[in-house]
Amino acid sequence: MPKKEIHIIGGGASGMIAAIAAARGGAKVRLWEKSRSLGRKLLATGNGRCNFANRDLAPKHFHTPVPTVADMVLSQFELKQTLEFFEGLGIEYYCDARGRYFPKSNEAPSVLLALEREMGNLGIEVNLHSEIVDIKKTKTGFLLHQRGQSHQAQAVILTCGGAAAPQLGGGEGGYQLARQLGHNVTPLRPALASLELEGNWYHKLQGIRLDMGLTVFEGSKKILQLIDEGLFTKYGLSGPLALKSSRILGEGRKQCFLNFVPGQTSLEMLSVLVRRAKNISSRPAQEFFNGLLPQKIGQMLIRESKIDPGKDTAHLSETEIKKLASNITAWPAKVKAVRPFKEAQVTVGGVDLREVIPETLESKKIPGLYFAGEILDVDGDTGGYNLQWAWSSGQVAGKSAASG
Repeated sequence: MPKKEIHIIGGGASGMIAAIAAARGGAKVRLWEKSRSLGRKLLATGNGRCNFANRDLAPKHFHTPVPTVADMVLSQFELKQTLEFFEGLGIEYYCDARGRYFPKSNEAPSVLLALEREMGNLGIEVNLHSEIVDIKKTKTGFLLHQRGQSHQAQAVILTCGGAAAPQLGGGEGGYQLARQLGHNVTPLRPALASLELEGNWYHKLQGIRLDMGLTVFEGSKKILQLIDEGLFTKYGLSGPLALKSSRILGEGRKQCFLNFVPGQTSLEMLSVLVRRAKNISSRPAQEFFNGLLPQKIGQMLIRESKIDPGKDTAHLSETEIKKLASNITAWPAKVKAVRPFKEAQVTVGGVDLREVIPETLESKKIPGLYFAGEILDVDGDTGGYNLQWAWSSGQVAGKSAASG
């Protein structure tokens, strides 16, 4: 009996594991990748070290309008199965203090090589520099059109990735294929990206890196509170603090406040600043924060609080000290925009999860069509969550396509 022929469109993390799962399920698999090589985004993860999973897979780390579908997929291929899968490929790993898993080699190419070797062992046909530009449903399956060529498939898995990081192969081609086949794609926007800030208060802070608190309000409701490292740039704020908050702040209409002394309240800082005013009473106001904050941040707070920098600290009024205590713990940072897809790590939005079967990720509209990875409307936090979604969804789609 001939093997079922499955074609996978996209050679990223989800595409490779989908190919392996389908081939292990007895299918004949052909993988199509438009770029010159596989796994280009995989090589960039974890600053090149490949943060491929996380110890904490709580639902709060995965964002989607239809969480029941994401939960169903993740429950079928959890952390335990992920670690066992990579152990089986010869990848030894460790978990750092933040719960992130890395290969012991600390090299992403070792993970890519292991996946490529397994695909080779399973006889998976890999086609590079090969973009599928059109897919049509036929009576017997699907007709895939490459430029100048056509290919028949009994099942298709779209693992084309998202629009983030076009320099690493990201783009909207997969969404276009999904739309051609009758699927809806929810609005797309970048996330896990730096923030553009309004105003010019931060212009002299470029290059300063420090731990800060960040609080986001929607109206009077606090919707996010973080403490992490931030880096001031020529356009605003980067670093983990910006990346982790970019998804929510990209929705617009949010108030954002920075705390330059994370963990400290305005009242606590008022006590500290009153004491400092007595201890260093002879110094000018521009040196008031010396030893407490980076110099340029302290000078910015004095300047933006409309305090004469040459004024003796002893002459700071109670009102001025209260204002400084407020500004140092809740500095209003209005976000103008999230940086574009070119600088983003992930895409918010994608193929509507209401249009796929949760247990298999097969299309409800077109039998034999499956989806996995970032093309779906699921995005994870930084820390290995997007790769976990790729592994879990790819495994589910590949296994289901082979047995369906």
